[in-house]
Amino acid sequence: MVNMPVADDLSVKEKNVSEGVQSSDAPERLVLRLCFSRSGPPVWLAHLDLMRTFERAVKRAELPVQWSAGFNPRPDLVFALPIGVGLETCADYVDIGLLPAIEGKAEAEAETEADVNGEAEASALADRLNAALPAGIQIVSAQLRPAERESIMARIAFADYQLEASGLAAAAEKALAQPELIVNKASKGKTRRLDILPLIVEVVPDSPDSLRLRVKAGSSENLRPDLFLAALTEYGGLAGTAAADARMVRTGLYLKPGTADN
Repeated sequence: MVNMPVADDLSVKEKNVSEGVQSSDAPERLVLRLCFSRSGPPVWLAHLDLMRTFERAVKRAELPVQWSAGFNPRPDLVFALPIGVGLETCADYVDIGLLPAIEGKAEAEAETEADVNGEAEASALADRLNAALPAGIQIVSAQLRPAERESIMARIAFADYQLEASGLAAAAEKALAQPELIVNKASKGKTRRLDILPLIVEVVPDSPDSLRLRVKAGSSENLRPDLFLAALTEYGGLAGTAAADARMVRTGLYLKPGTADN
């Protein structure tokens, strides 16, 4: 088992953001942070297709979102971390930039006892988006929050996964005893050899055929669960068919420790 560094859970971090907001004469930019799940047929969507699915749903739901300028305007959507093909998730995040009109309305409602922090408005927007999303993609929670200097994507540090495959725990134990775990990683049309051992934070077996995995994740360092399974096939004796048929679920994302809220 690898020692686990301290990280801030997104859900915990969100509880503290509104408490540290400083007042200003200028209207504060708000984003709608959505936690969503993905299961069933949508797990086979590539990340770009998932983005397009959300863009179409935002348009159908007529959400008051910011759009980019230019000849091909796009809604202001920032996903916390790309989601690979075949990967389920029960707690991923996307930030949606809102128009000033909804910002002003939310600020006014946040001052009333009936809708502290714009919770009712966030819930209403999430309901509208859920009605426009395909089966298998579900908004599970929503929060209106101040826009931050860094995007949510830039602040992700770790990710949790639940993996299930025949003989998984024994293969992980054998592989993690090796001094290095070299795999082939394809990126931007090129393939390079990468030692993924430093990217593995923690492995906790739950049964002979399942385990919990925490890895480094984000824009600078990122380990996909399929590469972890590839290493177990190479170094731990995991059957190729077991790796190919493995169930992979992303169960949590974490922010970099010490990142500022605003």
